[in-house]
Amino acid sequence: MKIMVKAYFSTNKARIFTALVLTGILSVTSGLTLIKDATAASANFSLETSSDVSKDNIKSNRLPRPVANAVLQDLAQREGISTRELKITNYNQHTWSNGCLELPQPDEACTEALVSGWRVVVSNGKQNWIYHTNNNGRLLRLASTNNPSDKLPTSVKNAVLQTASRRLQQPISQLRIVESQQQTWRNGCLELASADEFCTQALVPGWRVVVGGREKTLVYHTNQTGLVVRLNEKANQNALTPVKIPASELPPPLDRDVVFRQISSGGFAGRTYETVLLKNGQLIRVRIGDENDSERSVRRVSVQQVRKFLRSLERYKFTQYRNLSYPAPSGAADYITYTLTSQKNTVQYNDISQNNLPSNLQVVVKAWNQITASAQ
Repeated sequence: MKIMVKAYFSTNKARIFTALVLTGILSVTSGLTLIKDATAASANFSLETSSDVSKDNIKSNRLPRPVANAVLQDLAQREGISTRELKITNYNQHTWSNGCLELPQPDEACTEALVSGWRVVVSNGKQNWIYHTNNNGRLLRLASTNNPSDKLPTSVKNAVLQTASRRLQQPISQLRIVESQQQTWRNGCLELASADEFCTQALVPGWRVVVGGREKTLVYHTNQTGLVVRLNEKANQNALTPVKIPASELPPPLDRDVVFRQISSGGFAGRTYETVLLKNGQLIRVRIGDENDSERSVRRVSVQQVRKFLRSLERYKFTQYRNLSYPAPSGAADYITYTLTSQKNTVQYNDISQNNLPSNLQVVVKAWNQITASAQ
Protein backbone atom coordinates (compact mmCIF):
# COMPACT_ATOMS: atom_id res chain seq x y z
CA MET A 1 0.00 0.00 0.00
CA LYS A 2 1.81 3.05 -1.24
CA ILE A 3 1.70 6.41 0.48
CA MET A 4 1.52 9.34 -1.90
CA VAL A 5 2.84 12.71 -0.76
CA LYS A 6 0.29 14.69 -2.70
CA ALA A 7 -2.46 13.12 -0.60
CA TYR A 8 -1.03 14.64 2.56
CA PHE A 9 -2.38 18.07 1.91
CA SER A 10 -6.13 18.45 1.70
CA THR A 11 -8.95 20.63 2.89
CA ASN A 12 -8.82 18.81 6.23
CA LYS A 13 -5.62 20.66 7.13
CA ALA A 14 -7.48 23.79 8.20
CA ARG A 15 -9.73 21.74 10.48
CA ILE A 16 -6.74 20.02 12.04
CA PHE A 17 -5.03 23.39 12.56
CA THR A 18 -8.06 24.76 14.38
CA ALA A 19 -8.26 21.72 16.61
CA LEU A 20 -4.61 22.10 17.54
CA VAL A 21 -5.13 25.73 18.49
CA LEU A 22 -7.75 24.59 20.97
CA THR A 23 -5.36 22.10 22.52
CA GLY A 24 -2.52 24.59 22.66
CA ILE A 25 -0.16 22.64 20.49
CA LEU A 26 0.14 24.65 17.30
CA SER A 27 3.61 23.36 16.66
CA VAL A 28 2.28 20.01 15.57
CA THR A 29 0.25 21.44 12.69
CA SER A 30 2.91 21.12 10.03
CA GLY A 31 3.58 17.56 11.11
CA LEU A 32 0.02 16.42 10.67
CA THR A 33 -0.49 14.83 7.28
CA LEU A 34 -2.96 13.09 5.09
CA ILE A 35 -2.34 9.95 3.13
CA LYS A 36 -5.80 9.47 1.72
CA ASP A 37 -9.43 9.65 2.71
CA ALA A 38 -10.62 6.39 4.08
CA THR A 39 -14.25 5.75 4.88
CA ALA A 40 -15.25 2.17 5.43
CA ALA A 41 -17.24 0.10 7.84
CA SER A 42 -15.56 -0.63 11.16
CA ALA A 43 -14.13 -4.08 11.79
CA ASN A 44 -14.83 -6.30 14.76
CA PHE A 45 -11.53 -5.27 16.29
CA SER A 46 -9.17 -2.32 16.06
CA LEU A 47 -7.39 -2.08 12.72
CA GLU A 48 -4.16 -1.45 14.64
CA THR A 49 -4.58 -4.59 16.74
CA SER A 50 -4.95 -7.11 13.97
CA SER A 51 -2.07 -9.11 12.54
CA ASP A 52 -2.13 -10.83 9.19
CA VAL A 53 -5.75 -11.95 8.96
CA SER A 54 -7.14 -13.31 5.71
CA LYS A 55 -10.47 -11.71 4.84
CA ASP A 56 -11.74 -14.70 2.92
CA ASN A 57 -9.48 -17.29 4.49
CA ILE A 58 -8.17 -18.25 1.09
CA LYS A 59 -4.49 -18.60 1.91
CA SER A 60 -3.92 -21.54 4.25
CA ASN A 61 -0.77 -20.03 5.74
CA ARG A 62 -2.52 -16.86 6.87
CA LEU A 63 -4.34 -16.48 10.14
CA PRO A 64 -8.13 -16.77 9.57
CA ARG A 65 -10.17 -13.80 10.66
CA PRO A 66 -12.45 -15.87 13.00
CA VAL A 67 -9.37 -17.13 14.85
CA ALA A 68 -8.00 -13.60 15.29
CA ASN A 69 -11.40 -12.34 16.50
CA ALA A 70 -11.79 -15.20 18.97
CA VAL A 71 -8.32 -14.77 20.47
CA LEU A 72 -8.55 -10.98 20.81
CA GLN A 73 -12.02 -11.10 22.32
CA ASP A 74 -11.11 -13.85 24.77
CA LEU A 75 -8.03 -12.00 26.01
CA ALA A 76 -9.87 -8.68 26.22
CA GLN A 77 -12.51 -10.33 28.40
CA ARG A 78 -9.93 -12.08 30.59
CA GLU A 79 -7.86 -8.96 31.19
CA GLY A 80 -10.68 -6.43 31.20
CA ILE A 81 -9.12 -4.34 28.45
CA SER A 82 -10.17 -3.16 25.01
CA THR A 83 -9.19 -5.06 21.88
CA ARG A 84 -7.81 -1.72 20.64
CA GLU A 85 -4.97 -2.14 23.14
CA LEU A 86 -4.04 -5.56 21.77
CA LYS A 87 -2.07 -6.60 18.73
CA ILE A 88 -1.39 -10.01 17.22
CA THR A 89 2.40 -9.98 16.88
CA ASN A 90 3.08 -13.54 15.75
CA TYR A 91 1.32 -16.72 14.68
CA ASN A 92 2.02 -20.02 12.99
CA GLN A 93 0.09 -23.10 11.99
CA HIS A 94 0.49 -26.05 14.33
CA THR A 95 -0.86 -29.56 14.69
CA TRP A 96 -1.60 -30.25 18.35
CA SER A 97 -1.07 -33.78 19.62
CA ASN A 98 -4.41 -34.01 21.47
CA GLY A 99 -7.88 -32.56 21.79
CA CYS A 100 -6.76 -30.35 24.69
CA LEU A 101 -4.44 -28.49 22.31
CA GLU A 102 -1.55 -29.76 24.47
CA LEU A 103 -2.88 -27.69 27.40
CA PRO A 104 -4.83 -30.14 29.59
CA GLN A 105 -6.44 -29.04 32.82
CA PRO A 106 -5.73 -31.05 36.00
CA ASP A 107 -7.32 -34.51 35.74
CA GLU A 108 -8.71 -33.68 32.27
CA ALA A 109 -8.96 -36.54 29.78
CA CYS A 110 -7.85 -35.47 26.31
CA THR A 111 -8.67 -37.20 23.05
CA GLU A 112 -5.54 -38.47 21.30
CA ALA A 113 -6.58 -37.29 17.84
CA LEU A 114 -4.34 -34.73 16.15
CA VAL A 115 -5.90 -31.24 15.97
CA SER A 116 -4.86 -28.78 13.28
CA GLY A 117 -4.80 -25.21 14.45
CA TRP A 118 -2.79 -22.13 15.27
CA ARG A 119 -0.34 -20.80 17.82
CA VAL A 120 -1.04 -17.07 18.28
CA VAL A 121 0.94 -14.45 20.21
CA VAL A 122 -0.87 -11.32 21.38
CA SER A 123 0.77 -8.25 22.94
CA ASN A 124 -0.26 -4.99 24.55
CA GLY A 125 3.27 -3.61 24.27
CA LYS A 126 4.11 -4.59 27.84
CA GLN A 127 3.62 -8.35 27.88
CA ASN A 128 2.71 -11.21 25.58
CA TRP A 129 0.00 -13.87 25.74
CA ILE A 130 0.25 -17.14 23.84
CA TYR A 131 -2.85 -18.99 22.62
CA HIS A 132 -3.39 -22.44 21.16
CA THR A 133 -6.47 -22.72 18.90
CA ASN A 134 -8.08 -25.12 16.47
CA ASN A 135 -8.54 -24.20 12.80
CA ASN A 136 -11.60 -21.99 13.22
CA GLY A 137 -11.02 -20.47 16.66
CA ARG A 138 -14.02 -22.14 18.28
CA LEU A 139 -11.64 -24.05 20.50
CA LEU A 140 -8.86 -22.06 22.12
CA ARG A 141 -6.74 -22.13 25.25
CA LEU A 142 -4.43 -19.60 26.85
CA ALA A 143 -1.00 -21.20 27.06
CA SER A 144 0.90 -18.59 29.04
CA THR A 145 1.71 -14.99 29.70
CA ASN A 146 5.12 -14.78 28.13
CA ASN A 147 7.94 -12.37 28.83
CA PRO A 148 10.97 -13.48 26.83
CA SER A 149 13.56 -15.48 28.78
CA ASP A 150 11.86 -14.88 32.18
CA LYS A 151 11.42 -18.62 32.77
CA LEU A 152 13.84 -19.94 30.18
CA PRO A 153 16.42 -22.16 31.93
CA THR A 154 19.90 -20.67 31.92
CA SER A 155 21.32 -23.81 30.31
CA VAL A 156 18.87 -23.52 27.39
CA LYS A 157 19.42 -19.78 27.03
CA ASN A 158 23.20 -20.18 26.94
CA ALA A 159 23.08 -23.10 24.50
CA VAL A 160 20.80 -21.25 22.08
CA LEU A 161 22.78 -18.00 22.23
CA GLN A 162 26.07 -19.84 21.64
CA THR A 163 24.58 -21.71 18.68
CA ALA A 164 23.11 -18.51 17.22
CA SER A 165 26.39 -16.67 17.76
CA ARG A 166 28.24 -19.22 15.65
CA ARG A 167 25.52 -19.20 12.99
CA LEU A 168 25.31 -15.42 12.65
CA GLN A 169 29.00 -14.74 13.29
CA GLN A 170 28.03 -12.21 15.93
CA PRO A 171 29.10 -11.96 19.59
CA ILE A 172 26.56 -13.08 22.15
CA SER A 173 26.45 -9.52 23.51
CA GLN A 174 24.74 -8.45 20.28
CA LEU A 175 22.05 -11.14 20.48
CA ARG A 176 18.85 -11.21 22.48
CA ILE A 177 16.05 -13.65 23.29
CA VAL A 178 13.00 -12.26 21.53
CA GLU A 179 10.57 -14.97 22.62
CA SER A 180 10.58 -18.31 24.42
CA GLN A 181 7.86 -20.87 25.03
CA GLN A 182 7.76 -24.34 26.48
CA GLN A 183 6.85 -27.02 23.94
CA THR A 184 6.37 -30.76 23.88
CA TRP A 185 7.86 -32.01 20.62
CA ARG A 186 6.27 -35.06 19.01
CA ASN A 187 9.54 -36.88 18.31
CA GLY A 188 13.20 -37.08 19.17
CA CYS A 189 14.12 -34.87 16.24
CA LEU A 190 12.18 -32.01 17.86
CA GLU A 191 9.92 -32.03 14.77
CA LEU A 192 12.88 -30.97 12.62
CA ALA A 193 13.96 -34.21 10.99
CA SER A 194 16.39 -34.04 8.11
CA ALA A 195 15.98 -36.18 5.00
CA ASP A 196 16.10 -39.91 5.73
CA GLU A 197 16.65 -39.27 9.45
CA PHE A 198 15.07 -41.74 11.85
CA CYS A 199 13.35 -40.08 14.81
CA THR A 200 12.17 -41.73 18.01
CA GLN A 201 8.43 -41.25 18.48
CA ALA A 202 8.60 -40.42 22.17
CA LEU A 203 7.33 -36.99 23.29
CA VAL A 204 10.20 -34.64 24.17
CA PRO A 205 9.62 -31.68 26.55
CA GLY A 206 11.56 -28.62 25.48
CA TRP A 207 11.52 -25.04 24.29
CA ARG A 208 10.89 -22.95 21.18
CA VAL A 209 13.26 -19.98 21.33
CA VAL A 210 13.48 -16.98 19.02
CA VAL A 211 16.83 -15.18 18.91
CA GLY A 212 17.34 -11.74 17.38
CA GLY A 213 20.60 -10.60 15.83
CA ARG A 214 21.59 -7.41 14.03
CA GLU A 215 19.85 -8.25 10.77
CA LYS A 216 18.16 -11.60 11.25
CA THR A 217 15.92 -13.56 13.61
CA LEU A 218 16.46 -17.29 14.19
CA VAL A 219 14.02 -19.87 15.60
CA TYR A 220 15.38 -22.82 17.57
CA HIS A 221 13.84 -25.99 18.99
CA THR A 222 15.55 -27.45 22.07
CA ASN A 223 15.05 -30.21 24.59
CA GLN A 224 14.41 -29.37 28.23
CA THR A 225 18.07 -28.82 29.19
CA GLY A 226 19.51 -27.34 26.01
CA LEU A 227 21.72 -30.33 25.25
CA VAL A 228 19.85 -30.70 21.95
CA VAL A 229 19.42 -27.54 19.88
CA ARG A 230 18.04 -27.51 16.32
CA LEU A 231 17.53 -24.60 13.97
CA ASN A 232 14.08 -24.33 12.40
CA GLU A 233 15.23 -23.59 8.87
CA LYS A 234 11.71 -23.23 7.50
CA ALA A 235 10.84 -20.55 10.05
CA ASN A 236 13.94 -18.63 9.05
CA GLN A 237 13.30 -18.56 5.30
CA ASN A 238 11.28 -15.38 5.51
CA ALA A 239 13.97 -12.72 5.31
CA LEU A 240 12.70 -9.49 3.79
CA THR A 241 14.45 -7.58 1.05
CA PRO A 242 13.82 -3.85 1.47
CA VAL A 243 13.25 -1.44 -1.38
CA LYS A 244 13.97 2.26 -1.51
CA ILE A 245 10.96 4.51 -1.00
CA PRO A 246 10.72 6.84 -4.02
CA ALA A 247 11.32 10.46 -3.08
CA SER A 248 7.88 11.37 -4.43
CA GLU A 249 6.25 8.98 -1.92
CA LEU A 250 8.10 10.10 1.20
CA PRO A 251 5.95 11.85 3.81
CA PRO A 252 6.76 15.46 4.76
CA PRO A 253 9.52 16.00 7.35
CA LEU A 254 8.58 16.48 10.98
CA ASP A 255 8.02 19.82 12.61
CA ARG A 256 10.86 20.71 14.98
CA ASP A 257 8.68 20.05 18.05
CA VAL A 258 7.71 16.57 16.85
CA VAL A 259 10.23 13.80 17.53
CA PHE A 260 8.46 10.82 15.96
CA ARG A 261 5.43 10.00 13.83
CA GLN A 262 3.57 6.84 12.88
CA ILE A 263 1.07 6.68 10.05
CA SER A 264 -0.98 3.48 9.80
CA SER A 265 -3.11 2.83 6.76
CA GLY A 266 -5.15 -0.04 5.39
CA GLY A 267 -6.56 -3.10 7.11
CA PHE A 268 -10.15 -4.25 6.76
CA ALA A 269 -11.57 -0.83 7.61
CA GLY A 270 -9.25 0.97 5.20
CA ARG A 271 -8.71 3.85 7.59
CA THR A 272 -5.65 6.00 8.11
CA TYR A 273 -4.41 7.07 11.53
CA GLU A 274 -1.58 9.40 12.42
CA THR A 275 0.16 9.46 15.80
CA VAL A 276 2.81 12.04 16.66
CA LEU A 277 5.09 12.29 19.70
CA LEU A 278 6.14 15.76 20.82
CA LYS A 279 9.27 16.73 22.73
CA ASN A 280 7.15 17.59 25.77
CA GLY A 281 5.69 14.06 25.91
CA GLN A 282 2.33 14.75 24.29
CA LEU A 283 1.09 11.90 22.10
CA ILE A 284 -1.59 12.96 19.63
CA ARG A 285 -3.58 10.52 17.54
CA VAL A 286 -6.08 11.47 14.82
CA ARG A 287 -7.96 9.66 12.10
CA ILE A 288 -7.39 11.24 8.75
CA GLY A 289 -10.72 12.02 7.10
CA ASP A 290 -12.59 12.29 10.41
CA GLU A 291 -14.63 15.39 9.62
CA ASN A 292 -15.77 15.92 13.22
CA ASP A 293 -12.36 15.11 14.69
CA SER A 294 -14.26 12.74 17.00
CA GLU A 295 -11.47 10.18 17.25
CA ARG A 296 -8.75 12.62 18.29
CA SER A 297 -6.92 11.65 21.45
CA VAL A 298 -4.27 13.61 23.33
CA ARG A 299 -2.28 11.65 25.89
CA ARG A 300 1.08 12.09 27.54
CA VAL A 301 4.24 10.25 28.50
CA SER A 302 7.03 11.63 30.63
CA VAL A 303 9.88 13.63 29.15
CA GLN A 304 12.20 10.91 30.51
CA GLN A 305 10.35 8.33 28.43
CA VAL A 306 10.74 10.51 25.34
CA ARG A 307 14.47 10.78 25.95
CA LYS A 308 14.76 7.04 26.52
CA PHE A 309 12.94 6.38 23.26
CA LEU A 310 15.21 8.76 21.36
CA ARG A 311 18.24 7.00 22.83
CA SER A 312 16.85 3.70 21.57
CA LEU A 313 16.67 5.17 18.04
CA GLU A 314 20.36 5.98 18.30
CA ARG A 315 21.37 2.75 20.02
CA TYR A 316 19.65 0.52 17.48
CA LYS A 317 20.74 2.65 14.54
CA PHE A 318 17.34 3.57 13.19
CA THR A 319 19.03 5.72 10.54
CA GLN A 320 20.60 2.67 8.87
CA TYR A 321 17.15 1.89 7.47
CA ARG A 322 16.88 5.32 5.90
CA ASN A 323 13.92 5.62 3.52
CA LEU A 324 13.53 1.85 3.21
CA SER A 325 10.27 -0.04 2.73
CA TYR A 326 9.77 -3.69 3.68
CA PRO A 327 6.93 -4.69 1.35
CA ALA A 328 4.14 -7.18 1.90
CA PRO A 329 4.27 -10.53 0.08
CA SER A 330 2.92 -10.56 -3.46
CA GLY A 331 -0.82 -11.10 -3.49
CA ALA A 332 -1.32 -10.11 0.16
CA ALA A 333 -4.45 -8.16 1.04
CA ASP A 334 -6.06 -6.38 3.99
CA TYR A 335 -2.73 -5.67 5.65
CA ILE A 336 -1.81 -2.52 7.56
CA THR A 337 1.09 -0.39 6.35
CA TYR A 338 3.05 1.50 9.00
CA THR A 339 5.23 4.48 8.12
CA LEU A 340 7.61 5.56 10.89
CA THR A 341 9.36 8.91 10.64
CA SER A 342 12.00 10.44 12.90
CA GLN A 343 13.82 13.73 12.43
CA LYS A 344 16.38 11.88 10.30
CA ASN A 345 14.64 9.20 8.28
CA THR A 346 11.55 7.23 7.33
CA VAL A 347 10.91 3.48 7.39
CA GLN A 348 7.87 1.62 6.07
CA TYR A 349 6.70 -1.91 6.89
CA ASN A 350 3.47 -3.89 7.27
CA ASP A 351 1.88 -6.08 9.92
CA ILE A 352 2.18 -9.23 7.78
CA SER A 353 5.97 -9.13 7.68
CA GLN A 354 6.71 -7.37 10.95
CA ASN A 355 8.31 -10.40 12.59
CA ASN A 356 10.75 -10.77 9.68
CA LEU A 357 12.16 -7.27 9.96
CA PRO A 358 15.83 -6.82 10.93
CA SER A 359 16.13 -7.39 14.66
CA ASN A 360 17.28 -3.83 15.43
CA LEU A 361 14.29 -2.45 13.60
CA GLN A 362 12.02 -4.81 15.53
CA VAL A 363 13.43 -3.36 18.76
CA VAL A 364 12.61 0.17 17.61
CA VAL A 365 9.07 -0.88 16.67
CA LYS A 366 8.66 -2.50 20.09
CA ALA A 367 9.97 0.63 21.85
CA TRP A 368 7.47 2.77 19.94
CA ASN A 369 4.61 0.41 20.80
CA GLN A 370 5.61 0.63 24.46
CA ILE A 371 5.47 4.43 24.28
CA THR A 372 1.96 4.40 22.82
CA ALA A 373 0.79 1.72 25.28
CA SER A 374 2.07 3.59 28.34
CA ALA A 375 0.66 7.02 27.43
CA GLN A 376 -2.05 8.33 29.74
